[in-house]
Amino acid sequence: MILSTHAVVGAAIASFLPEHPAAAVALAFASHYALDAIPHWDYPIASASMDPKICGPMRLDRAFLRDVLTIGADGLLGVFAAFILFASPQTRWVVLLGALSAMLPDALQFLHARFPHEPLKTLQRLHRWAHSKREIKARVAAIASQAALVAGVTALSLAAHGTGLLTASLAASPTGAP
Repeated sequence: MILSTHAVVGAAIASFLPEHPAAAVALAFASHYALDAIPHWDYPIASASMDPKICGPMRLDRAFLRDVLTIGADGLLGVFAAFILFASPQTRWVVLLGALSAMLPDALQFLHARFPHEPLKTLQRLHRWAHSKREIKARVAAIASQAALVAGVTALSLAAHGTGLLTASLAASPTGAP
């Protein structure tokens, strides 16, 4: 799954647990593995030093820069979408924690390639075990399936919160307001 998908799902989970940030972080983190178990498409990684399957030596070349920009833009888009969809003045920090926690396992894969020690070794084994062995090859269908998953999670979450699309962040009054 792409980082944006992980971020939105993690934020949706966290939005239900604003008084329990540790539980929100743990469940959002675990959601990463559950989502990766679903057959999906990942954008290609051009740099051997960024690809967790290759774990090549660090080379700051054009492919590395392209991957950093792609991955960074994907993650930022996910956090931005999470905020727009689920954050209110009372929940913004837990929503941010949920989005970041749900994306964290992919960053830990990169760290594992550089520092293959515990607890990263165990988390990498979990990541490989949980990750679907089947990949959706048709790019349009793969992107559409992740968009549908995000839309479904968003609709269910906002319905459970009793808010409409894009009104979750507007529904709560500002902190300190009467």
